[in-house]
Amino acid sequence: MHDRTRRWLCRLGFLLLGVAPTLGVVTWITVVRSPAYVAACKAECEDRLSAALGLAVSVEQMHRLLQGVTLLDGVVLTEPETDSPIARIRHLEFGRRDGRWIVLASQPEIEGPQVWRLWESLHERVLRVYPAAGAEAEFYANEMTIRQADGQTATTLTDVRSQLTTTDAGPQATIEFRDVALQMSEPAQLRITRNRQVRPPATRWALNTRSTALPCAVLADYLQTLRTLGEQATFQGTIEAMPAAEGWEGEIVGRFRDVDLDRVTQCLKHKLSGSAEILFRRATFRAGRLIDAAGDVTCNGGVVSRSLLYQANKSLGLVADSRLLTPQANALLLFRELKLGFTLDKDGIQIAGQCPSASPGVVMTDEDGPLLSNQSRDAVQVTALVRTLAPDTGEHVPANYEAYQLLHVLPIPSDAGACNSEIARPVYSPLRLH
Repeated sequence: MHDRTRRWLCRLGFLLLGVAPTLGVVTWITVVRSPAYVAACKAECEDRLSAALGLAVSVEQMHRLLQGVTLLDGVVLTEPETDSPIARIRHLEFGRRDGRWIVLASQPEIEGPQVWRLWESLHERVLRVYPAAGAEAEFYANEMTIRQADGQTATTLTDVRSQLTTTDAGPQATIEFRDVALQMSEPAQLRITRNRQVRPPATRWALNTRSTALPCAVLADYLQTLRTLGEQATFQGTIEAMPAAEGWEGEIVGRFRDVDLDRVTQCLKHKLSGSAEILFRRATFRAGRLIDAAGDVTCNGGVVSRSLLYQANKSLGLVADSRLLTPQANALLLFRELKLGFTLDKDGIQIAGQCPSASPGVVMTDEDGPLLSNQSRDAVQVTALVRTLAPDTGEHVPANYEAYQLLHVLPIPSDAGACNSEIARPVYSPLRLH
């Protein structure tokens, strides 16, 4: 081969194998680093996340890391219609590993009033459309802040870990977390399962606090009923619930501590105050109504109205001390001890006095001895409990709003036919929206 030809081939090879690839790489780097390309990629990422979550997602910066990992800075989730902020995440990193999505969130902050909105979005876009055999996912956050509705207080969760897996019934999300304000030896667990084996499909919640009692105030913004237990109330145990056509149904097994009896009974005409512990060995509810329950109530001192003791003596089958039945008896009394066991179902309510400082069957005591006792283990109808808590001049069931509320949350008596004729709707029944 001629020398000139060899030189020409060498130069051509240099251009094709050296200069051209270098120019290609430089051009590619220039394009992907250009503001227009970065903005286009960021907009595409925002659109995909918005479509996946059903929320408006904005991102300050996006970075493509090695091995298909994406890093987002300044992620903000808002309500599409009102632009109300829902959550903020300082850094969000995600990618695929071993066939599953791995998501790492740095310092996420969630607006407390928007927690249900965020849950609705994840429920509709993840659990309901999650394929029967789809890719699994894991979510990690060292610290997560939930800001309460007042804007001043917040709940900080640590070691937050969530897994999305597939079970025989359907997709299941398991969330574990610790509350930074509590000394938790092990994380609490929230398990959410979408059951596609029932018709129609339903979502079941299961909260297990494990060895730590969680403050009820943490969930009071989302479950209004917990507000009636007081600011210091805590719960340790398990709660399982599932929405149905007629309302929520499920079961509670656990212990409520530091329950403010004054707050619990504030809508009643009687007075009962003190800090109580309520143990539910079981409590089953359906369609917003208690079906059956069994447990214990303990309160070491407080104030009780004479009217409550008198009505318990008259309607509930308990025996009040004779000194309480005289006209000269005080309207309010200091009690030293309240302890009882109970079972409640359609057949009625059974109460067993358990005060350890008195003889068997004593429900409540003061410094001078027993105030209230129960010598009989026979069950009395649920309507007797209503007459005790919401007394009126009615012969059978009181026709007032307090009785109306109680009759719609307590078990339906087994003798429902006879009872229905006694249930009078109050003249004024205001509609309350929460």
